Amino acid sequence: MLGFILGAISIVAVLVGIGHYLEVADPLAKADAIVAISGDTGFRAVTAIGLWKQGYAPLLIFSGGSVDPDSVASAELMKRRAVAAGVPATAISVEGASATTEENAVRVAELMSARGLRSAILVTSPYHQRRAAILFAREFDRDGLHLRNHPADDPEWDPNLWWTRDQSRRLTLIELAKLGALVAGQGAD
Repeated sequence: MLGFILGAISIVAVLVGIGHYLEVADPLAKADAIVAISGDTGFRAVTAIGLWKQGYAPLLIFSGGSVDPDSVASAELMKRRAVAAGVPATAISVEGASATTEENAVRVAELMSARGLRSAILVTSPYHQRRAAILFAREFDRDGLHLRNHPADDPEWDPNLWWTRDQSRRLTLIELAKLGALVAGQGAD
């Protein structure tokens, strides 16, 4: 019986550890921009807008295209949400062409370098933060840019309990597979 209990505790500890490994966060500090990338645009945009309103950066950069080429880009939808929340359109930059996290990183780094911006706070979903951080760091390091990570406030994903709900479990397992492919050098989306 003790072996079963210790085994169960070990499994739970590993699952919790995975959740906290994915949800990488750095101490917040002022930056030149706050970058929110597409995916779940709601929580990501709301978190980025909140950071902007707290004065962490003067510029919001929303990045991400649309799966459907005839639809509005995700980045544009996030911009609309920000403007509706009181952010001036002049404080927002949109990169609406990228289709993958890797493209988000490349295009945002290019946009920042072109505008003379040197630092950013990256906002994405907590389960996506680790892989996005790796991809963004790779691009930012090439351009001499500085990155801080701040996962979106997402009440639908909990690093301690992600495996207990179907949607959270599915998103997390997909993300772990993509992270594994990235680490193995097999590209990333």
